[in-house]
Formats: sequence, structure tokens, C-alpha cells
Amino acid sequence: MPKPGDEKGNYPKPHLWLIKLIGVIVPRRFRVDWKQEWEAELRYRELLLVDWDQLNWKTKFDLLRRSLGAFWDALALQPQRLEDEMFQDLRFGLRMLVKAPVFTVVAVLTMALGIGAITAIFTVVDAALLRSLPYKDPERLFQLWETRKTGDIKQLDASYPDYLDWGRQDEILEGICGYTGWGGSFTLTDRAGPERIEGAKVTATFFSVLGVDPFLGRAFLDGEDQPGAAPTVILSHALWRRRFGADPAIVGRQIKLDGGGYTVLGVLPQGFQFAPMGKAELWVPLRPYDFQVSRRFMHWLDVIVRLKPGISLEQAQAQLTAIASRIELDNPDSHTGAGIKIAALHDEIVGSVRPVLLVVFGAVGFVLLIACANVANLQLARASTRRKEIGIRLALGATRWRLMRQLLTESVLLTFLGGSIGLLIAVWGIKLLVAAIPETQLFSMPYLQELALNTRVFCFTAVVSLLTGLVFGLAPAWRSSATDLQTSLKDGGNSNSSSGRHTFRNGMAVSEIALALVLLVGAGLMIRSTLRLLDVKLGFQPERLLTMQMELPAARYSEDHQTRAFQEQMMSRIERLPGVAGAATVNWLPIQPGPVDLLSIEGEPPPAPGTEPKASTRVVSTNYFRTMGISLLSGREFSDRDNQFSPGVVVINNAFAQRRFARQDPIGRRIIFGGDEPRPCEIVGVVDDERVGALDEEASSVVYRPFSQDPWTKLALIVRAEGDPQGVINAVRGQLQDIDGELAPYSVATMEQVINDTPSIFLRRYPALLMAVFASVALILAAVGIYGVISYGVSQRTHEIGIRMALGAQASDVLRLIVQQGMIVTFTGIVIGLAASLALTRLLGTLLFEVSPTDPLTFTGVAALLLIVSFMACYLPARRAAKVDPLTAVRHD
Repeated sequence: MPKPGDEKGNYPKPHLWLIKLIGVIVPRRFRVDWKQEWEAELRYRELLLVDWDQLNWKTKFDLLRRSLGAFWDALALQPQRLEDEMFQDLRFGLRMLVKAPVFTVVAVLTMALGIGAITAIFTVVDAALLRSLPYKDPERLFQLWETRKTGDIKQLDASYPDYLDWGRQDEILEGICGYTGWGGSFTLTDRAGPERIEGAKVTATFFSVLGVDPFLGRAFLDGEDQPGAAPTVILSHALWRRRFGADPAIVGRQIKLDGGGYTVLGVLPQGFQFAPMGKAELWVPLRPYDFQVSRRFMHWLDVIVRLKPGISLEQAQAQLTAIASRIELDNPDSHTGAGIKIAALHDEIVGSVRPVLLVVFGAVGFVLLIACANVANLQLARASTRRKEIGIRLALGATRWRLMRQLLTESVLLTFLGGSIGLLIAVWGIKLLVAAIPETQLFSMPYLQELALNTRVFCFTAVVSLLTGLVFGLAPAWRSSATDLQTSLKDGGNSNSSSGRHTFRNGMAVSEIALALVLLVGAGLMIRSTLRLLDVKLGFQPERLLTMQMELPAARYSEDHQTRAFQEQMMSRIERLPGVAGAATVNWLPIQPGPVDLLSIEGEPPPAPGTEPKASTRVVSTNYFRTMGISLLSGREFSDRDNQFSPGVVVINNAFAQRRFARQDPIGRRIIFGGDEPRPCEIVGVVDDERVGALDEEASSVVYRPFSQDPWTKLALIVRAEGDPQGVINAVRGQLQDIDGELAPYSVATMEQVINDTPSIFLRRYPALLMAVFASVALILAAVGIYGVISYGVSQRTHEIGIRMALGAQASDVLRLIVQQGMIVTFTGIVIGLAASLALTRLLGTLLFEVSPTDPLTFTGVAALLLIVSFMACYLPARRAAKVDPLTAVRHD
């Protein structure tokens, strides 16, 4: 047994060896205290070891366990060791970045651009796709649709009888509600004057199903949505503040809507919005008309359900399928082939926007990758000026891992600085993203209103900054730390590992070009698709057309003769206004989906259920076709003799004529509109196809009815101006106020604005615009990247170029050599990019219109553009190389 140490602390070598071994992992600032403490501990344990044989087994086990304490305590100090070295690396890294201001500014701004762009898009993705709906237990909210196996329309709203049947399924449903935007806007009249307010009609259970409690007052109660109940209304928080001064006594008061009194039941919480009714500022009970209660063929009600806890989507779908089968069995005339589809409410709300956001997010990811590749090239170029520094550190004992950690720290510092500035760019970018969305579309996407950075976005930016710093700093750090010690300490060590670095830099440039080409191809396809969509034949002339919509209050226009009198007076006055070339009215504007009616053709056998002829119905004034510029193909237009006293007449469009009267003359045939009272109407004319739905769909069947025979209180006024349509707005408004001072026209816009703001155009034009912006940025970054590669290669080959020129090479030979090497890099990137584009652009299929994802014209044009830009990026440094003085270059090394 070794003797205990003497008073001077001279202990047996195994103990000293143990202390030194474990002490290696202890931070230096703790080693002295740690050593003294454990030397004292060893003295105590040596005394115990002398009496080892007399110790019981518990004491022996405790001694052995505690003997490992030095090791565990040393491990516990590792965070402080890492902390010391981390701060050392950070301080040194900051000093090195400050010493290279040009490199630092360029790298930080490049990363800020990429990180800022992806942060802005992620903020939108987070709000639309990742964030839950702002309702109670939103994962249990679903939307129901009626489906059809046959016919042109595969998905329908519910009829009111279906809604009642669906709601009786208590075993799976905790609640069911319905809503509709039809007839949901009202004219609010008070001392501030008339204002048209968008609203929604909902069943009494609407707010309880969503789990929304009013900020003031109460929600609707059972029975308040039944015919004959007193008129009531619930206000949005914004309307309450804007029109009623946030008066808390508003609950219980009556307000005047469409000339009638409505009792205010409550005020909704601030920020409450329901995306399908995004513009709604007041909510009234949905009270079905008598003819809607029993008619299963009238599909007009949107239905939302809340499933009971524990009920899965599969269980609910199976139960609903059984319900649909029973309804089909009981109602074969109207529900043959009918089913029920259930879908998450969140998916239904953001469904059309999801592919757009994912495509744009992927495009921004490519921009970030290109930016990172540029910064990686910059880091590698800068590393060539630090070879002597790295060689000296290696000579002083630094390990390769230690050098890599220092270089990675600098890389992460760059990306975090870029991320910090990128957050500012993201704030600015978010404003631009939202500003580019038409107001009509923004209302249907309330999750984009008041968009701002949040904790999740900050965390995303931090993670992106860290990952990009590590991943794209790893290769430069590995290359830079692999330095030959002897060569790096020489003055002329620039050639060390040059081939490896050159290969890596070329690889980065190739990846930039390939990524840029993919983005450019995607942007080109979407731009071509948008242009094709805008070239779709509208069937009318939208130039110089002004539109405004209005709803005649039912309290004052309950009789058809009152509606006719207003329309006749309005048309008479407006047509006489200076600067007006013509005026007309229609119940639904072109491009806007309107009511679809079931029809039958007189003399033809009854169609099978689900295959009945359907057509969009437009109620128009006499001179509608002339004002719109719609061509008459056969027959005649409406005239003054087509009034309420004459037989019913209709005009059909060419699409309807081709579908239902192919190879026959439709003039003189009679159409019978569905309903309890069939209304036969003679076809007197056929006109060109006016687009009444989405532009990316085939022309719909349209039936026009004269306003005098079927007056509507919903009117869209169309005015054709002799010049700028904006110039006649005030005059038209003045005439309307003279006729009815309580009338509040709304949605005043030119026809071109109406067309451009439609979803079918917006969902293609908006992503095409974003893709074009990001592709342009990618093109610039790729050009900068290849310029940097060639420029760096020229600087490294100055001595070689001088020798070549001294041996007789001409400036044109040097120019051709440098450009050729750069274009090889470009061609390689283009080939890889074309292959990637052929695979990835297929994902754009749903966003393209009459353009193939492999459109050869787009691919060829983009490749040519990239070749031209890359050639210029190669030519500039090549021209500089051709001007090298041979004598100066030979003395360079």
C-alpha cells in the first residue's frame, strides 16, 4: 500500500497522473482550485484505503462511487469551458470581420436579402397554413358539401332540407350551422348618411358552433332564425367603433337597415373574421323563404359542423355516407348519385392559396441557397488571403478542428448579422406582399390582414441563420483549414490547394446557375400562363366601362312595379349625362359567379336526375348587349316590347346553343325554368359567349332574361364612357342620390379592375409577379457568383497569364481562354438546371393555364437569357486579364 503523501504534497505518480488526465477537460481558470480540492480529497481516501480490509461493503461501494467524482465534476464544468472558448471565438471572429469591411458588408447584405425574403414569405405561410383558426377547438370544425357522381358540377352547397337532415346526427355532431352571403349586404342609414355595409346571413347556431362569444351583448338564440321572428343584428367590432363611436349602450338599440328597424343583440370581439365572409361587418339571422324550406334541388347554404370529441374524420365520413344513401333513397328525383363530403374547415378556407404559397416559398428557398453559395465563394476567396495566418496558428499548435470551429464561428456571425438585417427587410417585404393583393381578395384572406412578425417567425429566422451559417460555412472552413504548413508560411503560397478550391468555387457557381435557371423557368411559365389567361376572349369589350353595384331596400321596393320604375328613371337620367355613351343594368357582373338555374327544353324528354340542363341566369336591361359590346349571332336582342305584359323571352349564349341545340336552330324553341310554377320562355336570340365565371374554365351556358319581365332588387349598373370612365363617377352618383337619397352604391370600379381582381387571374398573376421578382434576384446573384469565380481565377493566375503573354499569347487568346472556362461552368449549370426544371416545373401544373410545364419556348428563352448574362459576367474579368502587363505579372511571384 503506498504511503500517504508528505506535507509538501508529493504524492505517488498514479494520483498525479489521474489529476493531470482529468484536469485537461477543466477550464484553465478553474484548474488551480480544482487541483487543490482533489489533492485534499485524495489524502483522505488514502487514509481510508489503509484500512480497506476493515471496511464493510457499503463503505467500500461508497468510496468507489465517490472516487469517480473528479471526473463527473470535470464534465460538469464543460459548459463553462465551451463558454470561454465560444466568447474567444466570437471576439476574434468580430475582429476579423471588422478588418475586412468590404467582404463583411457584401456577405451580410447578400445573406440579409435571402433570409429577409424567406422570412417574409414564411410569415405569410405561418399565418395561412400553420396557424390554427381563431376559434374554439378548431381541429373539430369541418365543412360539409353535397357531391354528385354525374353532371357538370361535382360539388354543391346544401339545400335547406338537407341541412336539417344532416343536423339530426347527434351521435357524431356536437353542433351544425349554416351561412350564406346571398343578400347579405345592407344600407345602413343614420345621421352620418347612407352607407352600404357588407354582411352575412347565418343560422342561430353559427357563433356557438365556432365557439365565439360576443364582446358585448349576446349571440343569436334558437328560434331567432325562423320566419316571423323580430329583425335582429350583431355588429362587428370595427363597425361598432366606426359608425357608433364604440357606444357600450348600443346593445338593445334599433338601427335602420334597408329602411327597416333591426335590434342590436351584441358586438363581436375585436379581430373576429370569418374568411368566407371576409367583408362582413354585420350578421343577421338566416331565415329561409317558404319555397326554400322544402326544395331539395335548391342548393344555396354553406354548412359547418363541429364533431364531438373523439370522433375521427373517417368515422364522420362513414356516418355521413350512410345519411346520403338514405336521402338518395327517399328522394330519387333530386338526389340520385348524391353524396356528402366532409373536409377540415381550415383546408377549405386556405385551399386555393396553399399551392401558391408553397410554390413561392420554394422559390424563395432557391434564392436563399443562391445567396448562401455566393457567400461560401466569398469566404473561400477571403481564405486565400489568410493562409499565412492559418499556417502560423497551425505552427503554434492549433488543431484543424480548432481552426474549423473558428472559421465556422465567423460564418455563423455573418449569417446572424444578415438575419438581423433580414428581419428589417422582412418587415418591409411583408408590407409589399400585402399591398400587392387586391382589396377584394384580401378580404377573403383575413389571416393576411395585420400581418406581423411573431415568436415563431423569429425562431424560424434564428434557425435558418444558424443552419445556413453552419452548412454553407463548413466546406470553406474545411478547405481553408486543410493548409500545408510549409507552403502557407512562404510568401508565395497562393498556389496551395488552388485546384481544390477552384473546383469547389466552380461547383458553387454551377449550383447557382442551375438554381437560377429553375426559378427563371418557373417564372417564365407562370408569366406566359398569366398572359394566356388575360388573352382569353371575354365576349365583350371591357374598355371604358364603369361599374357600380347597389341593392334596392326591400322596405321601399317590395313590389315589382317599384323596382321597374326606379330602373327606368335611373337609365333615363344616366344615358343623358355628358360623357356617357351608353348604360345598362345586370344582376351579376361578368366574371362574377351568379345564380345557376335548372332548366328543361320544351318538347324534350325529362332528363335523368343529375343531368338536368343548367345555366347561369342574367337579368339585363334592354340595351345591355349594345353597351357591353356583345355580338348578336342570330335572332334579335331584347326590345321595349318585351315587357311584363308580353310572353316570356330569353336570349342564350353560343355555348348553351352548342351544348343543347347542336345542328339545330334554337330560335323559337322554348326553355322552361324549374320551380313550382314552370315559366316557359321563347328563345329570341343567340349572342357571343360572355365570360360569367372563371377565365380558366370553359365558357358557361348563360340565359339572359329581360329586366322588365323578371325585375331584381340587386342591380349592377354598367356605364360606357366616351373617355376615362373615372370622369363620370361623380355625375352618376349625383343622379342616384337625386332619385333615392338613401341609396348607397358600392364596389365602384372600372370593368378592367373587376376582371383583374377576380380569383382566377389573381391566383396566377400574383405568384407570377413574385416568381419574376425572385427569379430576377436569383439571376443577379448567379451573375455575381460566376463573375466572382472568374475574377478570382484571374487574380490567382496573374503569373501564369503573364508568362503566356510573354511567350507570345495575344490578348484575344487570353480573353478567349478565360471566357471559355467561364462558359464551361455556365453550360454545366444550365444542363443541370434544365434537368431539374423538367422535374420540378411539373409541380406548377395546377397554376398554369394553356401552357405546358415543359414548354420548349420558355426553356429555350430562359437558357438563352442566362447564357447572355453569364457571358457578360465572364467577359468583364476576362477583358481585365487580357490587359495584364507581362513584365509586371512575371514579377508577381
